[in-house]
Amino acid sequence: ILLSNAKDALANKKDDKKVTLMLEKKDKFAIIRVTDNAGGIKDEIMDKIFEPYFTTKYKSHGTGLGLYMSKLIVERMNGKINVKNRNTGVEFDVRIPIFEDGK
Repeated sequence: ILLSNAKDALANKKDDKKVTLMLEKKDKFAIIRVTDNAGGIKDEIMDKIFEPYFTTKYKSHGTGLGLYMSKLIVERMNGKINVKNRNTGVEFDVRIPIFEDGK
């Protein structure tokens, strides 16, 4: 959903479209970071984006459940998903614990 949302956010941008996907292992966490340069998320809606049925898309293009469900899945795995505006876009940071064999 994070890549799909980035693609949708970049749809109206004319040129220099960029989505970056970064994967890393840090301590006992797998970190997935998705950034784009689509302008970011407005401050007044930032605290609502993980709410069920919240969408900035036309009703025919989104249900508002993608980020909500993503957050539920990540938290069910004892992980965290965070979002912040950076420079000219947004950054999603997903941290999921890595369980070693038998631990």
